[in-house]
Amino acid sequence: MFVDANAAKRSSSPVTDGLPPERRRWALAAIFTALAMATLDTAIANIALPAIAADLGASPADVVWVVNVYQIALVATLLPLGALGEIVGHRRIYLGGLLLFTLASLGCAYAWSLPSLLTARALQGLGASGIMSVNSALISYVYPNHLLGRGFGHNALVVATAFTLGPTIASGILALGSWPWLFAVNIPFGLIAMGIGMKTLPDTPRAVRAFDFPGAVWQRSVLVFSFSASAVPRTRHPPSWSRSNLHPPRSWWGS
Repeated sequence: MFVDANAAKRSSSPVTDGLPPERRRWALAAIFTALAMATLDTAIANIALPAIAADLGASPADVVWVVNVYQIALVATLLPLGALGEIVGHRRIYLGGLLLFTLASLGCAYAWSLPSLLTARALQGLGASGIMSVNSALISYVYPNHLLGRGFGHNALVVATAFTLGPTIASGILALGSWPWLFAVNIPFGLIAMGIGMKTLPDTPRAVRAFDFPGAVWQRSVLVFSFSASAVPRTRHPPSWSRSNLHPPRSWWGS
């Protein structure tokens, strides 16, 4: 085992016990704004699926991938990006994910076909993964040690509130405009959060090790993607006995 003498110099402003109160408030504003947007987009598109299908001429079976591809991209890259954040810095992963999420939201708003929308949604899910994978780690460096419980509680409150208000917010936006506005509203909030985050988010210590590319690709991304993709079609095709009878065949229970 060896110690890198330059490891302490890899962070321009290492955090020992949280940020000062004033800077902490601005950092939390950036963190929670990005987290709320990423959480909202996991469910906000559900309300607009009929409108998207009618506008893009897609079938119900195909348009459901607007939701699926976002969630699969997020889940498949969550762990690898979290591990990468320990090596290159959580701040870089967070700001990079926020930038990608904002640009992908612009791509979703200007999508002209279902394939273009799915591509933008996949990139949006990757950006959301960058936000969520290191969110808790940043919280632990923003709050002082004696307030960590409060910090994680606020973090959970933001996620729960965003999930709860998602359908209501989506319905309100659709009542005033078309479905591209569901994604366009992310752009100003994303730019504001990124501007604040670049000035206030802390530079965290970095681990001295190489990134495990084979493990990230094969053991995490590909397997999670494969299992998720194989499970989706089954939700659209229930067993034949369930369509005509609420109870399984007698052979399941024995003679």
